[in-house]
Amino acid sequence: MRKNHGIVGIIGWGLILPIGVIIARYFRHKDPLWFYFHAAIQFVGFTFGLVTIILGLQLYTKMNAHISAHRGIGIFVFVLSILQILALFLRPNKDSKIRRIWNLYHNWFGRLAMLFATMNIVLRIQAAGAGKEWKIGYGILFGITVVVAIVLEVLAYLKRQR
Repeated sequence: MRKNHGIVGIIGWGLILPIGVIIARYFRHKDPLWFYFHAAIQFVGFTFGLVTIILGLQLYTKMNAHISAHRGIGIFVFVLSILQILALFLRPNKDSKIRRIWNLYHNWFGRLAMLFATMNIVLRIQAAGAGKEWKIGYGILFGITVVVAIVLEVLAYLKRQR
């Protein structure tokens, strides 16, 4: 059960949700397709996050797995993700006066959720004394994500300079 919690969490928070963030940041020129992909992928990632929380609750109750920092950060990230979903339903029109504020809220809460999710994955891999395969596996996944984001950021910068 512990392994499943970790695998589902890493897939959701370490793979699927970052892909959705990358789509929103770097593929807006494919309007409105980027939005539908972003929303759908984030919903799938949220579903993985929900399953991760359920597995975590089962670990806590059945195995008395008491890891307060990991659990607290996980709950915080999950609350942020719920707020992100609620924001979708409260999203003002593009020409609304408060759209800029909504964009700031949505972007920064999303960044905060991803930052804490990443920290939580690393924290738990370390605290669990997981084998090298977990550290290497997540390290490769995280590294690929960072390299892809850097390449896309450079390409976007070069495109703006033209």
